[in-house]
Amino acid sequence: MKRAIILIVLLGFIIGASHVSASFSDNFKPDSKLYFLKIWWEKIVLFFTFDATKRAEKYQTYAEEKAKEIEEMVAGGKPAIAEKLKSIYETYLNKAKDLLDKAIQKAIDKGKESLKQQLEKMVDDLMNKIKEGIKI
Repeated sequence: MKRAIILIVLLGFIIGASHVSASFSDNFKPDSKLYFLKIWWEKIVLFFTFDATKRAEKYQTYAEEKAKEIEEMVAGGKPAIAEKLKSIYETYLNKAKDLLDKAIQKAIDKGKESLKQQLEKMVDDLMNKIKEGIKI
């Protein structure tokens, strides 16, 4: 019983603390030894985001953050870190695209044409970002 209560409290804290994620994750730069905490935080937030469209948006937001961090690392003369960030960036964009593709298929199955069109526009934007990529 105690474990269940503790689990519920922790889940409430994690879900309720999602608005804190921006300030939390801003404290860790890619060249920091604690940067893995930021990646873990992103994974926790994504795990507790149940709507596919919102999860795709979060992936896209995190990918955009990675793009900025890549630019900072390249400007700071740290190409090895930038390469690692590039793989995370590409992974996030691909996961966002996959989630949006699944959401489009669900919209088609349910006959929701306006939602389908909105999701297709999001996929087009993502595809443009994937094609542009990041040059290191």
